Amino acid sequence: MKLLWTTLVCFLTVSCSTVESKNNAVLLEGDASSKLLNNDLIVSESFLGKEDVNAFITYMGDKHGYDQSLLINAFSHIKPRQQVIHKSNNQPEVITPYYEYKKRFVERSRVDSGKTFLKLNKQWLDKAERDFGVPAEIIVAIAGVETYYGRITGSRDVFTSLSTLAFDYPRRGDYFRSELEAYLLLSREKGWPIETIKGSYSGALGMAQFMPSNYRKLAIDFDGDGEVDLWKSSADAIGSIANYLKANGWQANGPILDFVTVDKAQQQSQEIKSWSNKQRKPFNYPSTWKALGVDVSASFPKIKSGLIRLQSGPEEIDYWLAYNNFFALMSYNPSRRYTMAVIELSKLIHDTNGVK
Repeated sequence: MKLLWTTLVCFLTVSCSTVESKNNAVLLEGDASSKLLNNDLIVSESFLGKEDVNAFITYMGDKHGYDQSLLINAFSHIKPRQQVIHKSNNQPEVITPYYEYKKRFVERSRVDSGKTFLKLNKQWLDKAERDFGVPAEIIVAIAGVETYYGRITGSRDVFTSLSTLAFDYPRRGDYFRSELEAYLLLSREKGWPIETIKGSYSGALGMAQFMPSNYRKLAIDFDGDGEVDLWKSSADAIGSIANYLKANGWQANGPILDFVTVDKAQQQSQEIKSWSNKQRKPFNYPSTWKALGVDVSASFPKIKSGLIRLQSGPEEIDYWLAYNNFFALMSYNPSRRYTMAVIELSKLIHDTNGVK
């Protein structure tokens, strides 16, 4: 720890000509000015006061050859962002009934803007459909729900958000530490100053809202300009979304879901309750659903599906059979509300006049 502090002191001064300890303080003498920095104050107010942060700094240095002095300096300038934790604990995708949730996304202005985005980017959407098998309206709807087609990509620095979730959010700390690791590596690869990149409260990046690990693995230079840019290049965002879906199981021309009814006497049964919204992959054949009271049409695909149950009104519940492509979409955001909103928006964006 003493070595970490010496390095930190050198970064916090213009010139480190003299470093002298006095009564738990550090005296700095340089060509700008001399001032006292209280070690305990800096530690208690920044992330450097956390043992797991210091262990993470060491880990980044040992595993990736990361500049530890750079990380010491960066962590010394940020504090936990409590709003991030509050938002993580109160996500509308989890707590808001679907009929209320979808009002934000499945509405006229987002549909009209989506149609405009589709027309302006027809070249790249056509190419994405050819290369990855993902329909244009699906790609556009994801961009629409995620960032209103690139208008709202996040205004908080990603480094502080990810650090807060990595070290102050135990429920998903392991996941966000891995994303913080990916972000730091991505920043080094791209030459980004780690404290300046803006994103969502959870650290998602650009129009496509990729988490850093997915940015590194699945974001692509779709317009061929030699750079992957999910903020300024609609083409890169389009290609990256399609690439992500294909990598997560999207099947070209495959079904997504079918609306079904469930016998009223069965809706409160333990079988229907236990099978609804279960797993993140198809798991029952139509014959099984029919035996449980689900009205399965003879025209439905004879393949496995899951059963989706969402609140469509204050006193109303709707059901759908969800196929593989539904769950590929759900991999983008593990919320059935989110996935259904993307599907509904895509249907309204789809241009029946042959613009695709």
